[in-house]
Amino acid sequence: MRVLKQDFYSVKHAALAIHAPFSGRVISQSNATNPLVRNQLLGLGVELEISNYQLFAPFSGTLLSVNQGGLEFVFKSKQGLKLLVLVNLDEQSLPMTGFKQHLKVGDLVSAGQLVASFDFRKQHHSVFASILLLEPDRLSKVLDKCYYQANRVTAANDILFKLTKRINHD
Repeated sequence: MRVLKQDFYSVKHAALAIHAPFSGRVISQSNATNPLVRNQLLGLGVELEISNYQLFAPFSGTLLSVNQGGLEFVFKSKQGLKLLVLVNLDEQSLPMTGFKQHLKVGDLVSAGQLVASFDFRKQHHSVFASILLLEPDRLSKVLDKCYYQANRVTAANDILFKLTKRINHD
């Protein structure tokens, strides 16, 4: 599966639409601040320069895990797609204060549902979140391409990714 920004708006019939979990400016994977993201070591995706303090469910499914004191969230869609939302804070900003988790691990979530709140006001630098599709190879028989929004997104309202189905010409 490839992640593309071109033709985002021309994709009319997506197999799965993934809403922006945070509001902010979209940064392509090749320009990401986190080297694990930039080098595609964790999966395919983008980074967001966060402009709000709330995390929303990117699609309907399940909240699989919350790790690293509320900095790492894994969601699983009804279709089986796993998505990692990783908040990147520098070492001077840890431990994070003002974190509130609104849902428990294992809870069913609806697209756009509030998952967690943060207090990033004490951060001295911009806060980034990595949004990554986990195990994309496992879904490559079904999904073909992942298009991403190349501008700014509003959490829970705007679509960040559109995934298209693979068409077999056998």
